[in-house]
Amino acid sequence: MSNFFELTNVDKQRIEEAKNEIVLIADQLFVLIGKRFKDTTELERQVLATFCFGMVNTIVLIKELNQIQTHAVIISCLTSVFKYSEDQAEDFTQELINSTDEEYHPVMFSIIRRGISGYQQYVNNQKDQLKSNILEVLAIVNKK
Repeated sequence: MSNFFELTNVDKQRIEEAKNEIVLIADQLFVLIGKRFKDTTELERQVLATFCFGMVNTIVLIKELNQIQTHAVIISCLTSVFKYSEDQAEDFTQELINSTDEEYHPVMFSIIRRGISGYQQYVNNQKDQLKSNILEVLAIVNKK
């Protein structure tokens, strides 16, 4: 009898592909907006991470990952790209998941939605639109 939580090689490959894809995209977002990670504020990092969470939601749907696998992809992005500790990444991931309910956090919900559209802009090589999308979100949040 196989272990319920045991991953097949195909599962492992899909998870790694999703992790690699979001890390690559997130790194490119910094280039696109013309800022290095070290030059961003904590608020900007949170906004970009929330935007990336929206992108992750699309990636995991395409790769047909389950919730546990998706959680691993998000944690990996938050720790490797946004330099959060494991504990911070766990807490932030839960906040992001909760924010998929618009009533819980309307602003984060909107940023997640923008990230979903951003993924389509990314795969369609619409870099100018993607850049505008991100900069608009950052401008709105920075005004508050």
